Amino acid sequence: MSEKLSTATIAVPSRTPTVWTRRLQLFTAVASVLTTVGTAIVLGYVTSETIQPAWPDKSPADIDGFLLGWRAVGIIFLIANAVGILALWDRAWIFYFMLVLNVIQGIGFLTVDRHEAGLRDLGNAGSILTDGGGGIVALVLLGFLVRYRTAWAYQRA
Repeated sequence: MSEKLSTATIAVPSRTPTVWTRRLQLFTAVASVLTTVGTAIVLGYVTSETIQPAWPDKSPADIDGFLLGWRAVGIIFLIANAVGILALWDRAWIFYFMLVLNVIQGIGFLTVDRHEAGLRDLGNAGSILTDGGGGIVALVLLGFLVRYRTAWAYQRA
C-alpha cells in the first residue's frame, strides 16, 4: 500500500535586493574585520602594568582578577565581531546579531572609562576603533532597518 505524501507549502515573503543590499553586507563584513582587529589590540595591550597606575590602591591580585574577567569578555567580543565577517552569506540572523552586538559596543564606547581600564596609546585607539566603530555600524544597520523594515535592506514584494 503506497501512501501519498502531501507537500505543504510554506508562505515565504519574497524579497528583492536593493542597490544597498550587497553594499550593506560588504560594509558590515569590512567593519567586522576592523572591530575584530581592534578587539585583539585591546586584549593584547591591557596588562597589569598598564592598569596599575590607574588603580594604585589595588593589589596585584585584584588587578589580576579584573584582567581575567576583562579578557574573558574580550574573547567573547572577539568571536562575536568575527561573526560579522559572514555578512556576505546574506542571512537575516547575522544582520540582527550584528545589530545587537554593535549597539552594545556603542554603549560601551559611551560608558567605559578607557583611562581607568588601563587603555592608553594603542589600546585606546583599539578601543575607539572597536567600540566607536561598533556604534557607527549599529546606527547604519538601524537606519537601513527603519528604512526597509527588513534585514540587509531588501525591498519587500
